[in-house]
Amino acid sequence: MPHSENDVFIARLQSSQPTLMDNRQKGFDLQFSNPRFVFRTLKMWFFYSKPEHWQSDFELKSIKPNDLVIGLAYAASGNEPANYTVTSLATLSCENNELIVGKPLVPFLAWNRENGSCRHDSHDAVGILDGFIYKDQEYYLQQLQAKYPTCNKLNAAFPSDANKNELSNSTESASTHSASKQDSHPQTSFWEKVKFWFGQWI
Repeated sequence: MPHSENDVFIARLQSSQPTLMDNRQKGFDLQFSNPRFVFRTLKMWFFYSKPEHWQSDFELKSIKPNDLVIGLAYAASGNEPANYTVTSLATLSCENNELIVGKPLVPFLAWNRENGSCRHDSHDAVGILDGFIYKDQEYYLQQLQAKYPTCNKLNAAFPSDANKNELSNSTESASTHSASKQDSHPQTSFWEKVKFWFGQWI
C-alpha cells in the first residue's frame, strides 16, 4: 500500500548508527528529538503506538545531526507496533516564514493520481508529500504552513540543540533564584503533565 498522511512525521535527527535489520540486511538505527506525526487526528492517536525504535535501510548521507527533517514512517509489524520503519526523509527548512521541503533521500512507494497506480516513469518529481491518493504536496505543504506560520513557530515546536542550550543558559539563574520557592510546591501538576503529553502529539 502507498503511504498516507498518517505516516508523515517531523523531527530533528540526533544520530544514525549502522546495524543489522531483522532480515540480516544492513540498516541504520535512528534517533530523533521531538518526533511528531503532524497530520494525525486525535482519533488516530488511539490506532497507532508511539514510536520507541526507528530504523531505516538507507544511509542519511546528506543529513547531519540536529537537521530538521520531514519523513514517512510506519510500524512494519503488528507484533512490534512501537518499532517504526522510516521509508524516506527530506530536509525541512524555513526562510522568510516560508516552509521549504527538500528532495526525498530515496524513492518510496507513491500513488500516481494521473494513472491510478503506483507506477511512475520517474521518481525525481515525486515529493515526500506527493505520493498520497487524494492530495498532492502543494496541498499538504499549505496545511503545514498554516500549522507553523512562522519560522519561530516551527523552531519552537522542534527546537534544535543550540536553541535548547540557549534557553537553558538564559533560565538557569532564574531557576536558581526561585529554587527555594519551588521546593514548597509540586514540580509538575497532573494537568500540566496531561497538557505536555498532548503537546507532544498535536
